[in-house]
Amino acid sequence: MTGSDSTKRLSNIEGALERVFPSRTDLGWARRVADQEHLALRTEDLDRINAPAWDLLRRGGKRWRPLVLILSHELHGGTLPSIVDLSTLVELPHNGSLIVDDIEDSADQRRGGPAIHVAHGIDMAVNTGNFLYFEPTFLLERSGLDEATQFRMTKLYLRVMRRLHFGQGLDIVWHNDHDYLPSRDQYLQMCRFKTGALSRLSAELGAASAGASVAQVEAIGSVWEDLGVGFQILDDVKNLSEGNAGKLRGDDIVEGKKSLPVLCHAELAPDQGRTLLDLFRQVAELRPSPDVRPLIEKAIGLMESSGGLLRAYEVGEGLLAAARGRLVEDWPQGPARQSMEDLIEGFWEGLR
Repeated sequence: MTGSDSTKRLSNIEGALERVFPSRTDLGWARRVADQEHLALRTEDLDRINAPAWDLLRRGGKRWRPLVLILSHELHGGTLPSIVDLSTLVELPHNGSLIVDDIEDSADQRRGGPAIHVAHGIDMAVNTGNFLYFEPTFLLERSGLDEATQFRMTKLYLRVMRRLHFGQGLDIVWHNDHDYLPSRDQYLQMCRFKTGALSRLSAELGAASAGASVAQVEAIGSVWEDLGVGFQILDDVKNLSEGNAGKLRGDDIVEGKKSLPVLCHAELAPDQGRTLLDLFRQVAELRPSPDVRPLIEKAIGLMESSGGLLRAYEVGEGLLAAARGRLVEDWPQGPARQSMEDLIEGFWEGLR
């Protein structure tokens, strides 16, 4: 995919977001979403409902999930005119999950600005975050697809929504229990639910909308689930090694995240990670005091010296390499596959 092609696709996705979830609403949009003709509503009230989400959307985001949906549609021979709008089925819920996650994690920042619940209040943030899980589903009825395909895509969508909440629930349970370390297998299952599921959905919806078989949908979904988990692991390593854009280095420690670097450190450390867990406990007791910074740096130093960061990085890279290998082996060369490969490589380079 050339630079101009990528720019055009991303511009089309931004346009779709504004059409599907407008920052300046009208009653026609509300009628489509609510599926109700007569509405006694003020558009300024609707604008305020959507405003918290647009605060987050305008701060950026890579938009790679909707891009994967479009590319998967093309990879499986699809030519649906409405596919760009349908791609918001994965971008809007992703942003909704970020809003809700930040409330659950008591996070202060997101994408270089205040977390949405800090800027707009918890009540509006909860409502808007949850609205984003459901709002774009009206598109399925207006997609031009037959009812059987609509039903198939709805089942895929709802399955992933259930998985996302399993994953987030596990993450919350673990970061609230400062004495517990999940196994690596348990962590990877959580990550498949919380992060990999939406990546999987992007590929599955694209393939299903193109009329791909059950086996084909499952295969491309599996590839992108592994890629999503691999990206998440490398992102977690980056959070501890240099910090992610829009967040402070070591924010995952402040939030008590039992990420793979933590688990790999426990596998390698003579004390099975007890000293690290104690530092997590101290950080939780002191937050939001600035006194936590030395504790965070000490915790990161433990993971670096044990080799935990490196081991986690190797696991993430292994997932990416294997998934990309399946993509190349199982799908014919063509523009859509090449664009997927370019997307994978671009992210991989950004996390190295």
